[in-house]
Parts: sequence; C-alpha cells; structure tokens
Amino acid sequence: MAGPDATPESLRVHDRLEALMSLYWLRPETALFRALDCQILDGITFRPPILEIGCGDGALSLIRAGGRFDPGFDVFQQTTDLDAFYHNIDIYDAFDPSLTTPNVIRKPQYRVRTGLDHKTNLLQKALTTGLYEQVIEADANCPLPLPGESYQTVFSNILYWLDDYQTALKEIRRVLKPGGHVILHVPSDTFRNYSFYQRLHVSTQDPDWEWLKLIDRGRSDSIKLCQSKTAWDNDFGKAGLKVVHHMQYLSKPVLEMWDIGLRPISPFLIEMANSVDETVRRKVKANWVEGLLALARPLCRMNWPIDTEFPPGFHLFVLE
Repeated sequence: MAGPDATPESLRVHDRLEALMSLYWLRPETALFRALDCQILDGITFRPPILEIGCGDGALSLIRAGGRFDPGFDVFQQTTDLDAFYHNIDIYDAFDPSLTTPNVIRKPQYRVRTGLDHKTNLLQKALTTGLYEQVIEADANCPLPLPGESYQTVFSNILYWLDDYQTALKEIRRVLKPGGHVILHVPSDTFRNYSFYQRLHVSTQDPDWEWLKLIDRGRSDSIKLCQSKTAWDNDFGKAGLKVVHHMQYLSKPVLEMWDIGLRPISPFLIEMANSVDETVRRKVKANWVEGLLALARPLCRMNWPIDTEFPPGFHLFVLE
C-alpha cells in the first residue's frame, strides 16, 4: 500500500475483515475470501498512476486501499430483480442514483487513476466511492483504449474470467511504464479441486451429484483458466513480463467454505434485509456481523497445516 502504516498487523487484519464483513454481511464467505485477497497484498506498494482492470463497483478496492464505509452501507442495497440469480445473471449489475450511495468515513491511502470494467452500472457505482479519478467502460479481451506506458501499477483480479487473457497480458505490458509493476490474483491448478460441483459431478459425471448445479450455477465453469505457477510463468514470459514476487494462498478449507457459504439462499436473505426499516436493518446487521466475525477471525490466515498435501487454490503474482 502507498505510504507507511504504523498499525500493528493483527489490528489491521481484523479491522479490514470487519469492514469487509460489514460490506458483504449476507455473504460472509465472500468477506473471508476478499480479506485474504487483501492480506496477501500487505507490504506491496501500489505506486501511482494506477490502473485497475475489472474494478467492478469499487467497494472492495476502496477497503483494500485503506478506506472505510459507514457501517450502514453494503453491496446488497442495490440489486436487480433477485429472481435473476436463478438464471445465472449478476444481480449486482444495477445502479439507481436515488437509492443509498456509500458514505466514506475514512479516505483511502491512495487513489486509482483509471478503473476499467465492461459493466456500465458497476462503473457508475465505482464513481460514487471517490476512489477513481476516472472510469472507462471497455472489454479487457480487446485492445485497451489507453495510451502506452501510462501506468506505474496495473492491478487485476479478473484475468482468469477472460476469453482472451493473452491479449490482455500484452495490453497490460503495453500500458505499463518502464520500471512499473503488474499485480495479479489468478487461480492455481488446484482451484477446481475444491469445488464440490467440479470434484463430485464434473470430474466423475456421477448423476447423483448433478443437483450441485443448483449451488454452482455456472460460476466454476465460467472461470476460464486455472494453472500451475510454471504455466502462468510461461504465459507471462510470452507477453514480455517476468515474475518478481509470487505467493500461493486460499487454502482448501477456506475455498470449500466459499464454494457454498450462504450463496444458495442469498436472494432470500437480501429480500428480507431490504424489506425492513433502516433502523431495524442496521441493528440486525450489527448483531449479525459481530457473530460472524467470531467465526471468521480464526479462518483469516494465510497458511494451514494441510497446505502441503492440498496446495492453496490461488496465486498472487507481481510482474515487471
């Protein structure tokens, strides 16, 4: 992160987990996943100017940058028709300026010059966070509408969703300033092993497990690429990038909890939460978050004893 942080590490980790749990309180498995995404980045500097490819609604990015929202704000206050969830449609791809917008009570430690995403509604949400100097609607599978050698830091955690990630890597190399760095979260070749749907149905074709489609709903199939470090290294080299730092994280127990979590019933929870008075909602949410944090804190760790037998499912790469 840009600038020194004198906060003791344990307090910083717990503060961030609490902020993420408040943001994703009806999907606590997502809060845990994202807390570990952030924790693996501790000590890595985001030097401006910064480009974020796949910025989404910007809420996670603001917390990662040290910013904080008012506890009353969360990602569930603006969604599409919740029935869309059952048709594998992104229910968070919605924006209504008349509804709740985030109240940022702590500014981030840095700002992002450009946030890029292919969804208009998410970009409009991202602008309300104040993190981004500009947002651009663009498909990262295609050449980026950005000048060459423009950014000191390029960050992305969506490379593995792309149909043409090799073009994306070449474009990232093109827009990177000399001496700049690329920071990427990407899945390992073990990632699908920790998906119940992939392991029990896709790999075996056992019809008794076909019902797991109701939980997966196309999520794991839409992840285009899960690779070993060696395979990722080779792809980076072809794009003119080299690895200067690598860590593997997201252990099997965490990914198995994330694989299901509260996702299958989240539309019902969102409907209930959004149907009550705001004062009641805040009170219920505060109690909910407090209880979930007691369960999540012990899980917010980088290394597990079983990691040798079951290698973690994600990579962090820093490239130059």
